[in-house]
Parts: sequence; structure tokens; C-alpha cells
Amino acid sequence: PAAVWQIATRDEFYSACTPHHAEANQGTLQLLYEFQSMMAALTAMDLCNGSLHDGASALVAAILMAVRVNHKSVSRRILVPKSLHPAYRRVADNILHHQGIVLEQLPYDAKGGHTDPAVLQGYIGQDITALVIPQPNFFGVLEEVDALAGWAQANNVLTIAVVNPLALSVLSPPGSWGGQGADICCGEGQPLGVPLSSGGPYFGFLGCRRALLRQMPGWIAGRTRD
Repeated sequence: PAAVWQIATRDEFYSACTPHHAEANQGTLQLLYEFQSMMAALTAMDLCNGSLHDGASALVAAILMAVRVNHKSVSRRILVPKSLHPAYRRVADNILHHQGIVLEQLPYDAKGGHTDPAVLQGYIGQDITALVIPQPNFFGVLEEVDALAGWAQANNVLTIAVVNPLALSVLSPPGSWGGQGADICCGEGQPLGVPLSSGGPYFGFLGCRRALLRQMPGWIAGRTRD
């Protein structure tokens, strides 16, 4: 709505300065705090950060988080469905292969356009660090998120959800997938209404369980009590 931009760009809230000095950026910090709270509620995650560059870089950050925190895995192998946006896969591969992280592609069903949970049976007993689940996927098809996340939870594999925030108004949030919920959630925030101009701007969001807070990159605006 027009009122949102009118309020958000007032001098009290809008600033070109990075909020290093809280006393001079109360409006910016307030906006970040409200954004984080609303994104956490939308995704049903414990917390969200103050945004990243875009959805693809948020996925990279999520994978790096998973590698750092999954102490039950040493393989650095990440299962990535081919139904994930190809631009996301290219960005992730370009950054992560230099760090020894292996992205293994999962095939999608040629008729249904989704990842068949049955393909994961071949990975039982193997050392897998994380499973990426797009919802909806690149084809606009809904993945069987409960079955995919349930397999990951049963095999000590972290679940990374890549979601469209607008679609979460009608779809089940990542925090409820598979019973225990996804461990990390990320995606592109532009569908929420950011006006595009000359190819941008975009912004990525990243959410996780509270136990992973110290491994989360980016800004986190918190609330204090006197």
C-alpha cells in the first residue's frame, strides 16, 4: 500500500546510514525489528535476520550455516532438487564449490514436475549435511514438503526451505514441515511488493531455529528491557 512507503521513507525512519550508532538510527532499527518479527511469524521460524542481498545469496548463507552447525555430518554434501530455480543453483555452485561443498542434484518427476520423495531412499545411511526444499518450486509445483522434511529429520540431515513469502499466506510455513519444522528458511523478498527498477532492488531473507542464532549472518535488531 502507498501508505507503507510514505511512512517508511519519512526522515524519522529512512536513512542512508548503516545503523552502527543506535542512538542516531532508532527508526531504521525499529523497521528492522518489525520486519524480522513479521517474517518470523510468516515462516513460523524462531527468528529471522534483517535481510541479505537477494534470495540466491540467502540460500548460499543458509547452506554455509548448515555446514557449520551439522556436527553429525563431515561430508559437506548438500542435496539440491533440479526443480530449484536454476539461477539459485548457479549462484550456489559458483560460491560453494571453492569451499569444498558438494551440491548433488535430485531429479524431478517428468510428469508432475516435483521431487519424488522416493529418490531419497537411495541416500539412507549416507553422510548428507543438508537437503534443500523449494516451495513452490521453479515450475510453480508444490513439493511434498512433509515427506521430504520428514526424511531429513529421520536421517540427521538439516532441512533448508527456499520459499516464496507471498505464497506462505496459503501454504504451510517451513516451521511446521515434517512435524519438527525446517531448520533454516530463506528466500526472495521482492514478491512482498518491492518495486523493481532496472533489474532491482531485491532482498533476501533468512530464518532459523533459535539454537542456530549465533551462526546466522546479517543484521539482527533485538529488543531490550530497562
